[in-house]
Amino acid sequence: MIFYNKDQLHIDIAASWMSNGILFLTFEILIWQIWSIEPNTLGLIHGSVDLGECFPSRSTWYEAIEHGNCGYGPLLGPTGPGNQFIAAAATVLYNGSYIVDQCPDPGWCDTSFPHLDLSPMSFDKVGGPDLGVVMTSAKKVSCDYVVGNIKLFMKDAATSTQWFEFMIFNHRTGLDHVIIQTADGIEINLPRTTYNYWSYNGDKGQVKFPIVAQVYDQYGSRVDVYVQAFTGAVTSLGQGQFPEPVTSFANDTCQSPFPVDSNGNVYQNGLVTPLNVKNPNLGWADWSYSATINWCEKTTSGATANSSCVVSATISPGGAIQIGTMLPVKWEGIFTGLEFYVRANQPFTGLAVGYGSSLVATPVTSSWTKFTYTMAQIGAPADIGKPAHLDFRNPTNSPFSLQIDGIKFTTN
Repeated sequence: MIFYNKDQLHIDIAASWMSNGILFLTFEILIWQIWSIEPNTLGLIHGSVDLGECFPSRSTWYEAIEHGNCGYGPLLGPTGPGNQFIAAAATVLYNGSYIVDQCPDPGWCDTSFPHLDLSPMSFDKVGGPDLGVVMTSAKKVSCDYVVGNIKLFMKDAATSTQWFEFMIFNHRTGLDHVIIQTADGIEINLPRTTYNYWSYNGDKGQVKFPIVAQVYDQYGSRVDVYVQAFTGAVTSLGQGQFPEPVTSFANDTCQSPFPVDSNGNVYQNGLVTPLNVKNPNLGWADWSYSATINWCEKTTSGATANSSCVVSATISPGGAIQIGTMLPVKWEGIFTGLEFYVRANQPFTGLAVGYGSSLVATPVTSSWTKFTYTMAQIGAPADIGKPAHLDFRNPTNSPFSLQIDGIKFTTN
């Protein structure tokens, strides 16, 4: 889980439903401190400076953690972070930044919602690899893992006075730009490559060594690195380390986002997605089968004043309006029961509501009728995320039609 660079991130992650106290861990070159904590609780961060506000994120894990995008080589090598607590990040996070690896998968990572693909070691501290995915909260802070001065590594290649590249590492805050000053006083602003090396391509002619690399961080601080020659695979030690940025350490109450609406809304003028993010992996989704459904029928007056449309469906024998969500939803202590409104043009008694085989027989009349069931009555498992699903099922031998509105899990 490391971000390097222009917006170096050191992230604090809180699993959205973890428990059993607080565990502090400090990791990598842009270290992310990870902890398991009670929902909606944030532990204090030690040894690092708060550089931003918390933002909601989602985390999975992957195994191919070596040799990412930033040129640091093996994680435990001389220019690597020195441990395996790393991550790949979604496009929305690494655009404008440099990180250890990228996660371009369009289903999870390449979306508008911040996503982190953690190493197994990191994910184990958040929730454990058996979970697959959890909602997390992330924050940008300075890198407190850094020991000693910044360093410069000349690329292990056929470098010369007309072409060379080097990587800057072991820096506390994100880098902004690098200027080299040659032995004859010429200053050259170097571009940064997508693989995290600062490159000179000969456009100013032959460079006279030794040179001074003037390295600036995103807060305007400068550290010089003296480079004696263009010889490849040589590490040069900088003249210092970037100071901690002038910023206050915020006592935030960061909240890990819930994968569904934390107020319990499932259907209100459409299936509800939390955080106003349109993403197939967040919020409630239609998993129905053997049913014809209009999820926003406007010709029928809704059950409440806030209703602009309702669910209108015809369900075949054995079919169901089936509502699910992709991510883990540990509801205990948050949701207490289920409520909804239902009606039909013709009354009938065949509707069954709930999870799995624990379905509650629910009579349907021609008027909007509100039903409220406890989580135990509807057979809700401890985790109502995938593969669990809420059913409005037709267990009879004949099709029936109905309208539903205001589906909601009640809260404490």
